[in-house]
Amino acid sequence: MRIKTQSGFTIVELLIVIVVIGILAAITIVAFNGVQTRGYDSRRTNDVAGIKKALEMYKVDEGQYPAACGADNSGCSVGALNSFLVPKYIPSIPQDPKAPSRSYDYVRGTVANDSYAIRIYYEGIPSCKTGYNVNTGWWGTAVPVC
Repeated sequence: MRIKTQSGFTIVELLIVIVVIGILAAITIVAFNGVQTRGYDSRRTNDVAGIKKALEMYKVDEGQYPAACGADNSGCSVGALNSFLVPKYIPSIPQDPKAPSRSYDYVRGTVANDSYAIRIYYEGIPSCKTGYNVNTGWWGTAVPVC
């Protein structure tokens, strides 16, 4: 006589599989968030590199960097560069990829107009300033030069 046995998984085996799938999903989500942050930061770096190239071309043509921030030159949003750089030197002034309301900042030196800086707000790394002959005092010494 042949005995019929039922085949299938026990509750313990099913719970182990569910836990393993949960752990793998959590690892994937955490890894994906890091990739997204690095992608945004990379785009910010590339955006600012494009602005810097446009500023250098402007200086070659005009002999100085744009005085976009007014007479006191205290700094402003890079959006103020729009009338100086667009469309001749750059198609459009880039905005922060994640938070368009949080723009890159711009300041020009007052001595012979031979310096400028752009402040970048990163997510994955500390914010910093970059440009030409960057004054370490712009936006305070807590903001390092990139």
